[in-house]
Amino acid sequence: MRLALVTILQYIEGLTDRQAADAVRSRIDWKYLLGLELTDQGFDHTVLSEFRTRLVTQQAEELVFEKLSLFCQ
Repeated sequence: MRLALVTILQYIEGLTDRQAADAVRSRIDWKYLLGLELTDQGFDHTVLSEFRTRLVTQQAEELVFEKLSLFCQ
């Protein structure tokens, strides 16, 4: 669910994959929202495109949206 949430934040802020991965590493507000420790090193930016590819390939976009909706309540 964290990758789904990062993807949404990325879209809202108009960030590239690299910028979004950097935000996970450096922004306290993103770390808080994602439930990460301040020392968390984040992930490589390629993880985001791989995640989106898996969603589309497995036609799981709607499932992730439903689960994310429950997560955010």
